Amino acid sequence: MGKAANRSCARPPGRSKPSKPQALKKTLVKLARAQKRRAVKKPHVVSEGKGLVKGLVLGQAPPGPRKSLPRAWRPLAGPAEQRLARLAKLSVAEFWQHYDRANLLSWYPGLKTRSERHDVSKGYKLHTSDGDVFPMDQAKMAAAKLELAKYRSVLLLGTSVARAFGVSKPLLHTETRGQTRLLVFPHPSGVSHYWNDPKNTQKAAKALRRELRAMRR
Repeated sequence: MGKAANRSCARPPGRSKPSKPQALKKTLVKLARAQKRRAVKKPHVVSEGKGLVKGLVLGQAPPGPRKSLPRAWRPLAGPAEQRLARLAKLSVAEFWQHYDRANLLSWYPGLKTRSERHDVSKGYKLHTSDGDVFPMDQAKMAAAKLELAKYRSVLLLGTSVARAFGVSKPLLHTETRGQTRLLVFPHPSGVSHYWNDPKNTQKAAKALRRELRAMRR
């Protein structure tokens, strides 16, 4: 009787009870993940439109540490917004009347390691940077906190930002979710190699103007 009871309480083969160090490690991992989720802030959306806004432009992250940025700095300020406005055939001020703007990450994650084929010392002259690091796990957490349903159109700048929202479409293609169109758009900064080809610029301009027309309907 005692042996039968012991057998009935025995742990199934192959399922050993985790040791105390293993159990502690799992607990610490769970706590670390929960802390990371809490630490990721909801993207701060900047709105300059006066009742016309129907779209949102989403970049990756600030171009540098917060202390290095001008006091009145806004996401995509400078050459990036100038390129977007030029592609749309609008002034910068007019462009932001139609779109809100934000970065997925609120902090600067740092530069990518420079690849050998883009080494300036070896004669490469097109770019001085290969772009910034983009921690996808934290980007996905930030994306989950952002409500896109109130917008008719959302420009996801770069395939990395698109992946953070679960969009796997190639550049200049759209995915529709409810009443919102998500357009995967090349990042407008000079770091993007996409803009090296004038034909790409023409394609991007055509796609952006088409999106603006669709958004205004």
